[in-house]
Amino acid sequence: MIVGTVEATFLVLLVVIIFGPVLAERVNVPGIIGLIFGGMLFGPFVIDWLEVDGLVTDLGAVGILYLMFLAGASFDIRAFNEGRNTAIAYGLLGFIVPFLLTVAVVLIFFDSGILAAALIGAMWASNTLVAYPEVQAAGLQNNRAVSAAVSAGVVADLLSLTVLAVATATAVIEIESVPEPFEGAFGDLARNAVIEPSTPDPTFPIWVALPLLGGFCLWLLPRITEAFFVRVGHSRMQRFVFALAGMAAGATVAILGGVEGLIGAFLAGLGMNRLVPSRGPLMERLEFVGAAIFVPTFLVSIGLNIDPAVLVDPETLLLGLMFTMFVLVGKSVAALITGLIFKLSFSEIGVMSSLSLGQAASTLAIAQVGLSLGMFEQIVVNASVIAIVATALLTSYGTRYFARRVPMPHLDQAPIGNNILLDIRSNGSDLDTLIALTAAIANPDDGLVVPYEIADPGQLGVARMVVNHAVEVITAKGLDSDGVVRVDDSFSDGTLHLVEENEVSLVMLSWAGPHFAADYLLGNDIDGVGERCPVPTMAARVLRQWNRVVVVLGDTSTDWRLEDAQLAVAAGTRLRKSATAPLLVIAQDRKVAEELTHGHDDVEIIVEDSYEQSTVDRLLPDDMLILPAHLLHDLPPRASWRLAKSLEAVNIGVVAGPHRLSVSKGLTRKPLANALWQPTGTPE
Repeated sequence: MIVGTVEATFLVLLVVIIFGPVLAERVNVPGIIGLIFGGMLFGPFVIDWLEVDGLVTDLGAVGILYLMFLAGASFDIRAFNEGRNTAIAYGLLGFIVPFLLTVAVVLIFFDSGILAAALIGAMWASNTLVAYPEVQAAGLQNNRAVSAAVSAGVVADLLSLTVLAVATATAVIEIESVPEPFEGAFGDLARNAVIEPSTPDPTFPIWVALPLLGGFCLWLLPRITEAFFVRVGHSRMQRFVFALAGMAAGATVAILGGVEGLIGAFLAGLGMNRLVPSRGPLMERLEFVGAAIFVPTFLVSIGLNIDPAVLVDPETLLLGLMFTMFVLVGKSVAALITGLIFKLSFSEIGVMSSLSLGQAASTLAIAQVGLSLGMFEQIVVNASVIAIVATALLTSYGTRYFARRVPMPHLDQAPIGNNILLDIRSNGSDLDTLIALTAAIANPDDGLVVPYEIADPGQLGVARMVVNHAVEVITAKGLDSDGVVRVDDSFSDGTLHLVEENEVSLVMLSWAGPHFAADYLLGNDIDGVGERCPVPTMAARVLRQWNRVVVVLGDTSTDWRLEDAQLAVAAGTRLRKSATAPLLVIAQDRKVAEELTHGHDDVEIIVEDSYEQSTVDRLLPDDMLILPAHLLHDLPPRASWRLAKSLEAVNIGVVAGPHRLSVSKGLTRKPLANALWQPTGTPE
């Protein structure tokens, strides 16, 4: 019989993965519910085409590891740090309130064992951002309440996983029976039972296993990964397979101590987070494989254990309603307390609470582990499905309602190293050193470097060779890269189109160096991009490796000049870290220089009231000079000419904010004056 074979099982699984979410979303139900119900439909209780202990279950076991690994690898550490006080407070409250509420009710009314109650509490203390697309559509990603809810979700999930680790590492739990009215199917939840850990014979006790697991995943694994990426793993396939091996290694180390493997997978993802840029090709492949196969298979495997008849059982419905109330009350109280502490508006409290109501994969992961260990019975998983559907509807409609009442926040510029578009034309710079400069700026932000070339139709082959070489050099430095060759009307148009099509944080342009007379008469591509580019832009001419970084701030009396000075310092501090080179800052105002370099040790600051020849005289052949673009326009003509002659053999980078980069004086002075320029010392 064909049913039950690997081929038929795989076909049925793929059909469920394809059509389950589509059909669910047609009736305004989250796609994960379609996957669970698909597993239930084709499982042993209905059509019986998929076995409980078979291929789907095995792939589902990998899927739960993959799910937790992706959660750790994609965690936005920077966003968490920016709002860590609110995030930590809401994360702790968002875990503690529903957790204690759930544990108390389960212990009082069901007389359950403490570990089983704690595991049920952990299920509803975590959350999944099911409604995050609603805040994205409203443009509220940078709102403080939304950022707090996103980061707090990770805190709550970490605490829930900690509870899971303790529960699964415990050898024996005694559970007493429960009185009326909760006998019958749910009463079996708390019958006397002996519960075994996930690893019957752990190699290490938990007090040794947890520090060992943390040390391996958060200290050793990142170092091994970085060494592999730099020395061996330059291809995307090698890095992808290595990431899977890192996930499996974290899960294996966890099991050695009797801790559930999914905890090790999550910590492994967290450890490799810095080396897997969120917008890079490696993360795209990890997310694609997870979203296409492993994670959906895990959700389908959940459905295999559900008997549809029990979903309409009054006891199951009552338990599902109770679970929903745990989430609704717990998260709302936590959001209200956090909002009062940090003075959030009522609408912000509402959107923060609504966004945290969603329960999905992480809840089912904990439920499935508890079921497999015998801590509770199938009715808990069945009721969880009901609660997940209810909370999905609540979080979707609630988030949409409050999001319309929250004002759109001011959009801050992303860190310049997030996603750098690198011009690799042969334009005076040493290509490998230009790549090293770009990589140094991207490294602190775990960024993606995209080398590109705008080519004529007859030169595509040569352009691809150059771009591929740049990708090889970048990946050899341990970074993620994805090259682009584009045919467009002009270099400026092609560059700007790439900026529009991608979430670029900085455009790095290859520059032949300062030639003010020629630029005055003929113009240049740098100005053509810089004056139209909606993100920060840097023009760089690098001839050799730098051993010192010199940043000249120029005038900082207006907001836009100060912003460009900040960009110059941001670039300078990143370049300094890459080569452990000293940093010299030349400024007109010491207080401004100290504020911009706050947090960076051993910075030498020199104060000069205006441009002097001594500034150039201080430069050494192996210095890297960083200037804000406005400094070139603030110089008198004679000083500009002397500067161009003095910098003929010096590494130099000129940086400016959106629509402000120009490396010439004549052709761009008028538009700059009309839009921005004011005489030095006059207020805006």
